[in-house]
Amino acid sequence: MNTRKHSRLSVAAITTTAMLLGGCGAALIEAPNYKVSEVWSFKTAGAPSNVMLLEVVDPANALPAKTWTDALSNHGYAPRLRFVTDPADIAANETIKPENRLVAVVNPSQNTFGNAICTDPQTGGMEDISDRLIVRFGFCAGDSVISETRARFVKENFEEQLFNNAAVLSFQLFPRQIRSNDDDRRCSPFITNC
Repeated sequence: MNTRKHSRLSVAAITTTAMLLGGCGAALIEAPNYKVSEVWSFKTAGAPSNVMLLEVVDPANALPAKTWTDALSNHGYAPRLRFVTDPADIAANETIKPENRLVAVVNPSQNTFGNAICTDPQTGGMEDISDRLIVRFGFCAGDSVISETRARFVKENFEEQLFNNAAVLSFQLFPRQIRSNDDDRRCSPFITNC
């Protein structure tokens, strides 16, 4: 077996092991789904001052707004985003585009995926389906979803796991680039259009 193939298998084995160990106290974050082939431009255009609106849909208020923004801010590739839940929380020299936002839906309904996460995010109906707390994240540009993923958190460790997995969520929702099989033969099997 050549070294390159062995290296790819090792990465796949490590990734699979990490996902399986998610049941041992870590959050389980599903593979992301992308609606565009290039997300980088949306991130920079969507947050001209590196500030983006965070819309949390959680009638039970599992975590305060400040905990959400502190956990999800300043991760991933540059420019690193700082999230606010209120557009009035930005500085005088900052610009925000409220139509471009990150939406987090705690305990989403089965219909809250795709563009529905941007237009009509709903909660409820899945409380007793899992022993974990399900949160669907969507990066929205107006009424259209750009990228989305779903995470399953251990309820008792929700806040800690949100902080510990924020970098992974940022990396998945705001990747530098996404290539299809037509452009790159080494396309990741975790990308839906590969």
